[in-house]
Amino acid sequence: MSHLRAAANVTSPDGREWEIYVYKVRLRADYWDPRDPPRSPKRMQRLRDAYARIARSLHEDSWTIEAITWDPPRPAAHGWVTTSEHKGQVLAQVQGHLQRGDVPIRLRNADYRGERRSAR
Repeated sequence: MSHLRAAANVTSPDGREWEIYVYKVRLRADYWDPRDPPRSPKRMQRLRDAYARIARSLHEDSWTIEAITWDPPRPAAHGWVTTSEHKGQVLAQVQGHLQRGDVPIRLRNADYRGERRSAR
């Protein structure tokens, strides 16, 4: 499962298309800004932050599952955190709920991390 490619695509009964991603390391949204000069302090700090997050993820057994839709009227992203042992099960639960038209808040073996209004 990759951070760059959706692990699953689902269409809910109302026609909204959802992409579900599974990843171990969550980088900040402003991790890479192409407007920063190559060796600027901001870019170097972002790289140090990314390396630190990657190093921490090697010692933690935590996976993020995120369902994203860009469809109007309200683009949104919902997230859950689980362990390696349960990530497949949680992914299947999220898929099933979204196919039925609801966003699951309580899932077995996962913690709901909330909604972001914008998928960006």
